[in-house]
Amino acid sequence: MKAAPTYKKKLLLVALIALMAASGCGVYFNTFFNAKKYFGSAEKARKNSPTGQGGSGDYQKAIDKALKVVENHPNSKYYDDAVYILGVSYFHTGQFSRSERRFRELLANYPDFKNARLANLYLAKARLQLGDIDDAMSLFSEIFETNFEKKYKAEAAMALGRFHFDEKGYETSRRYFMAVRDSLGDNSQKLEAQIYMADGYYELFKFRDALGAYLQVLGMDPDKDQAYHAKYRSALCCYRLQRIDDGLAYLNELIEDELYYDSLGSLRLTVAQGYEFDDDLLQAEEWYAEVANTTENPRLASRAFYRLGLIYQFDYDELTRAKEFYDRAVQANRATEESKDALQRSSDIGKRELFAHSVLDSNATESAIDDAAYTQYLLAELYWFKLNKPDSAIIEMQYLVDSFPASYHAPKGRIALAEMIREEEGNERKADSLLRSILLEYPHSDYLPEALVALGLANTAADTGYAEIYIDRAEDFVEDENYDSARANYQYVVDNFPDSKYHLMAQFSLLWLTEQYEPPGDSSLILAYQEFADSFPGSEFSYVALERLGHAAQRPSRPVEPETPEEELAQAPERDELPHSTVGQEDTTIQEYIDPLVSLYYRPNGDSLVLLKADPIEVIQEFEYPVEVASQAPTDSRLYFQILVDFSGKVVDYNLHIPSGIEEIDARAKLAVGSMTFDALEVSNKIVSSGTAESDDGRGHWFVYEYRVIKPDYLR
Repeated sequence: MKAAPTYKKKLLLVALIALMAASGCGVYFNTFFNAKKYFGSAEKARKNSPTGQGGSGDYQKAIDKALKVVENHPNSKYYDDAVYILGVSYFHTGQFSRSERRFRELLANYPDFKNARLANLYLAKARLQLGDIDDAMSLFSEIFETNFEKKYKAEAAMALGRFHFDEKGYETSRRYFMAVRDSLGDNSQKLEAQIYMADGYYELFKFRDALGAYLQVLGMDPDKDQAYHAKYRSALCCYRLQRIDDGLAYLNELIEDELYYDSLGSLRLTVAQGYEFDDDLLQAEEWYAEVANTTENPRLASRAFYRLGLIYQFDYDELTRAKEFYDRAVQANRATEESKDALQRSSDIGKRELFAHSVLDSNATESAIDDAAYTQYLLAELYWFKLNKPDSAIIEMQYLVDSFPASYHAPKGRIALAEMIREEEGNERKADSLLRSILLEYPHSDYLPEALVALGLANTAADTGYAEIYIDRAEDFVEDENYDSARANYQYVVDNFPDSKYHLMAQFSLLWLTEQYEPPGDSSLILAYQEFADSFPGSEFSYVALERLGHAAQRPSRPVEPETPEEELAQAPERDELPHSTVGQEDTTIQEYIDPLVSLYYRPNGDSLVLLKADPIEVIQEFEYPVEVASQAPTDSRLYFQILVDFSGKVVDYNLHIPSGIEEIDARAKLAVGSMTFDALEVSNKIVSSGTAESDDGRGHWFVYEYRVIKPDYLR
């Protein structure tokens, strides 16, 4: 009788356990059900979206629900489905790394999953998005080559085709696009593949095949943008095939279609190009002018003005009008490649006036004649290389040869004229005759080697008699430590080639040889350097002479045993002692060159400095040449600074010790030098090797720095 209650209790316990189990199962089932519901809604929205990017909100809700299943119920029978939902949802919300990780987990643990093939496709797409190109392409190839459903193979083929297309493998990409178009893809994919194939033909300059492919696109129900692309490219293909009227017809169809109103400027510009290709310059000019004057797009206006400039320069030969159009192209928009070229062309045309024939009277100096000859040479070069007017170039170069026969540049003009005649007229005999005349009339010219090379006579018996030969011999003797022979060759150039560009080099080299190998031990060398610098102010070697003055002033008055760099540094004289300890009693003379030339190499506290011969790796404030002072400035200005360089290579302080003498140049040079940064390792090596002075506050080390300002060619 008492067993009944016990039995009832057992039944009640079993019922409670079953209810609890059912309740737990219901929780995660409901969670998965909601995840699946949101996922389905997101997929539907994405597939129905024209851009294929809808449903992001529902994808995120699906992620939230699926994560609860995965994290809280890892042994659930819905686990694999939840992981799949996560992978797809992550992908379509741009979380490609998480997507890739979930698909790898799914395929590794559930290879027989019902959507395994689609998971493989998504895995490939995720890796592609992550930049794992090789792995992605390998997966796509596996999908394309194996027994996957057509829709998956189509997507893989499109991915492979796009990849090879982007890599300019147009022939390879066509295989995949043809597979999509002919058998695998749906209508949208087939149309996209056909456009890719047409564009591939176009990029390969196969314009006949491209035209046929674009016409096929037009028969596949393209949308507005696809139709525009196909017709516009068809017009360009017709242009290339010299079917100008057909190309204009395609463009007119687009112009008359109200759908493409926003593209009228670009279309009209292309129409103008068609007329220009057809040599109908009046029509071309009319269409270009319409675009230039009516479009609100500055890039199109710039291109139209640029094309008008080209027509007036090359077809009408009206350079003044061409320059006007080029200037308007630049004004319309400076960012296009056309405007950059327009600026250069305008500048080149403007140089004609700068290089106009110089009027010289009978009292003109030799220097004035040389300058006029060189200007004439530049004018001829301008016509030849920049303005594409070879006939004018030959006329101007002939003018140089005839009008300035005694100038330094006359042989250079003959060489250039010979090459112009050879190339433009094909007259080898006339060209060689001009070159041989140089050997007879200018046997000692610096330009003689160029004539010998052009005649094929280099390294023959005729290859002699000019200054460079003796300079080369002198340098060879220096390398062989035969200093007497080197001096003899330099002296020969000094005595026999007063007009050569090597004359100053030879004079300077004689001084340098004396300093390096026969130091006199008194002030005579210093005076010689000073005299050289004073005699040839503004020349390249005068600046080098000024630099050498500092080194020559520090030589001892009598020969001493060689010292180690450390001993030299330890025994370096203080600035106040320098006149007495280096060159004896000639204090007055020494004071003239020590201030500022020698003092440049000393800090106020007496620490000696060295020259930092290095190019900066960065200049924040680039030097811009002040045009307004060009007439009073020398061609080459050298300014000397003392600069403080910190341990990162940055200039943190500076003093302009030797200015150019022109205030505006000095000011801009200061800005440039003060904004420089040098290679820190290079500066460090210089410090170690030379023991440069450290700043008083430990911010870095002081150096001497030479800053060179060269006047631009167009201002000379």
